[in-house]
Amino acid sequence: MNNTPELHRPFVVDELPNKGKVIKIDASAEEMQAIAKRLGLIALNVFKGELLLKPEIGRQVSLTGPIRAEIVQNCVISGVALSTTLDFELDRLFAEDADPFAGLMDDDDDGITDPEIDEPDPIIEGIIDVGDQAVEELALNIPPYPRAPGASFDDLAPALAVDSAEVHPFSALSALKDRIKSKD
Repeated sequence: MNNTPELHRPFVVDELPNKGKVIKIDASAEEMQAIAKRLGLIALNVFKGELLLKPEIGRQVSLTGPIRAEIVQNCVISGVALSTTLDFELDRLFAEDADPFAGLMDDDDDGITDPEIDEPDPIIEGIIDVGDQAVEELALNIPPYPRAPGASFDDLAPALAVDSAEVHPFSALSALKDRIKSKD
């Protein structure tokens, strides 16, 4: 089994200059096809960004920058292919001593956590895979329930004739009673 990410752009942290390094991402057609398959998309037509990998205070490294993606996915109502352009910011912080399982098994009894504070991601074996981080951020920004313009659930349900005189909670029982009487 191959564990190499679809968009593999590894960067060795020890080789990072003090001013940081700009890393341009422009996925190839093969990479976009593999990413689309991984994320359950019909297609990924554009995936590019310009990210800044920069050392921060305390042996931490930040990864920031804009990403643009054009995805094609099915409308949840009609099933029609729907093209969506996503523009989003990647903003991650990494640390060599970060706990990869932080927040998963907290035994704190106080139950107070600040959702605004994001723990740093771990730097694994001195490498940050910028491409894989970009794909992960794309996955977080994909609309979970895409809906084509004008699509409505009302179009799927047949129109029910509502006659207040005939429809009541016991109308089915009444019809059954009438059918039983007619057999007698």
